[in-house]
Amino acid sequence: MKWSYSGGRSIRACQRQWYYRNIVGVGQAKAPDRRRVHILGKTDSISGWRGRLVDTLISEEIAARPSQGRDFPSYREIIKIAEQRFQRQLAFARSNSAADIKVDTKHPDFALFRDDDVVAEDDISRAWEEVRRALRTLYECDTIKQVIKDADLLVAQRPLQFKLINDITVVAIPDLVAFELGCRPTIIDWKVHAQGTHDAWMQLATYAIAIERCTPHRDWQDFFDKIERTAGNIRLIEVQLLTGAVREHRLTEEDFAAAEEFLESTAYEIVCLVDGRKFDELNAEEFLQARSPEACDACSYRPLCRETANAD
Repeated sequence: MKWSYSGGRSIRACQRQWYYRNIVGVGQAKAPDRRRVHILGKTDSISGWRGRLVDTLISEEIAARPSQGRDFPSYREIIKIAEQRFQRQLAFARSNSAADIKVDTKHPDFALFRDDDVVAEDDISRAWEEVRRALRTLYECDTIKQVIKDADLLVAQRPLQFKLINDITVVAIPDLVAFELGCRPTIIDWKVHAQGTHDAWMQLATYAIAIERCTPHRDWQDFFDKIERTAGNIRLIEVQLLTGAVREHRLTEEDFAAAEEFLESTAYEIVCLVDGRKFDELNAEEFLQARSPEACDACSYRPLCRETANAD
């Protein structure tokens, strides 16, 4: 069983959502009913889609290039790439539906909107402008440019794993980790929130804990020869790409203890709920639904809960 920061938040907000995503709709599930849940989990709101697009552009086209021996793309070049991807994914989303369980989720241009969301042309125009604004912020941010300039190694979207309790494996995937010889590493987390009010300190803390506890990857283990590999020795930066806000989090031992408590307590909650059972021994009614209407409005699994309610 895997634990992630998003999974930990999900189990606290809505056990039913966690169950659908991590038990029923896992990628290898081929039965039609499980395949449907898997497809629903891949659907996005328009804002979720544009945020995911920005994330992949940064990790695949910007941060990954130095390790490939390639130069960073110019702003003009990345906007051209972004527009091409935006239009291809939009075309895919418009011509496919989550109701089709045969839709190709591995298609290079895969994107799906929730079937009960109305996506107007104004929404599409706004999403594209926000993609441009996010990338412009990235290219104009002095903090980011300095971290990238000083780095001897940039690692984007790489899974970090370590064992926790009762066969629970923690999986953390930082947006970017920058290593510089003789200096503490830097974790940068991008956010594409319209309001820019989200505080990612606990998420960044779990990433730092993962770097401390995971088996060092071959290409970065030498960067800890002269410094101690501890969570507190890692620089943590949150960047709000739509507002331009940059937050460098200076966490205390109490902060890391709070993050570890969240990690362990939510992992234990998962262990207790599942209790060693497999998919065919579990059912949705064992998992509590969210009490907040806002949480339900933002959930991709709304159709499943509605069907269960109607059946009752």
